Amino acid sequence: MSLFYFLLIIAVAAYGLLAWQNLRLALGVLIALLPTYLIRFSILSIPFTLLEAFLILALLSWILHTVHRDETKRRQAGGVLESPLPLTPMALILLAATIGIFVADDALGALGVWKAYFVEPVLIFVILRSVFKKREDSEFGFQALCVSGILLSLFASIQYFTGAGIPTPWDIELRVTSVFDYPNALGLYLGPIVAAAAVLFVRDGGRKRDFKITTPDPSLKRRGGSALYLATILLGGTAIVLAETEAAYFAIPGALVLTLLFSSAKKQLKIGVLTASIVLLAILIAVVPIAREKLFLQDYSGEVRLSLWSETMEMLQSRQLLGAGLNGFPEALEPFHDPTYFELFQYPHNIVLNIWSELGLLGILAVLWLGVILFKTLRTRNEDPLVLAASAALLVMVIHGLVDVPYFKNDLATMTWIFIGMMYVPKKK
Repeated sequence: MSLFYFLLIIAVAAYGLLAWQNLRLALGVLIALLPTYLIRFSILSIPFTLLEAFLILALLSWILHTVHRDETKRRQAGGVLESPLPLTPMALILLAATIGIFVADDALGALGVWKAYFVEPVLIFVILRSVFKKREDSEFGFQALCVSGILLSLFASIQYFTGAGIPTPWDIELRVTSVFDYPNALGLYLGPIVAAAAVLFVRDGGRKRDFKITTPDPSLKRRGGSALYLATILLGGTAIVLAETEAAYFAIPGALVLTLLFSSAKKQLKIGVLTASIVLLAILIAVVPIAREKLFLQDYSGEVRLSLWSETMEMLQSRQLLGAGLNGFPEALEPFHDPTYFELFQYPHNIVLNIWSELGLLGILAVLWLGVILFKTLRTRNEDPLVLAASAALLVMVIHGLVDVPYFKNDLATMTWIFIGMMYVPKKK
């Protein structure tokens, strides 16, 4: 037995024991270790990731605990859900993903995407909403993500100062990647976490007369919470800059401004922040050529995306209803692609085109339906800092997704459903 499999067995066994003894803590560990999808292995020629192994053990533990738990204990919680879970759009998204398996030319590859990007993340959503029944449980989930973000950011900082561990060709530009294969993977991962941490840090340090969301919540124990959120903001923000994930420079502040506008903060504060944001954006466009080029897609990266979107739309003309199927975009695009200009990408790098290509029109409608439900939840619970934090994270993904792929990746898909689950945190007593 190799050392790799020996350590793997120890890690899986330790997690299984933890999941049986303390499922809440085990879920926190799983959330903090989302990048362990990068650790891959096979059992009987079936590919697995370490993250999948953790999820399977958490699922088994959850099932066994649920079977042995009486109805009275099952209904005990630290609060009451104000909104029903979005089960219908969730089911439609899973249906669209299942159809996508049969649409794609590579059914085996599509099956792997279906499992890793849809079934497993939705399972984590279900387990979290069952186990995280108190408000402090949801805060614990946010803090687990912050720990993950801090560790990745620290490793990224070490990369920057030593130059070690940065994959080619990013080592030439000194763009950090942390444990990932490319810089934007780091920015896509850290952006939502930094935004959520910013909201929770404001909650802990804001003034009550300005922010109703800072109303004391006795159900939450915040010992050390503010320091953790501040460290996440500083280290995560620095790592995003070192990775040069430029879309996140706009996505994070944009999401925070929108979250403030949707919150219960005072009208004067909203007007002031919105005015300042518009003025600052106008100054950036007028004075900073690089910012103008990035915003209006006038640089090389923007030109590549515009060309990619044009080719994608041309491809979708003959696949309007079902798209290209799961994992089917590169092969479907090839007849419409000019290889002399740029390489063939895995996804269209636009949130709408990504979903349309992978899930078809049914997927588009289901995601829009889910978005409307989540927006209504935000509007009805706009004083709740945990709901606002989850909303800010999801908004970062949407804004960043205008020019990138914020979902179709093991860790990002799972993180998305974790934040959706946090939208349904029990209300304050």
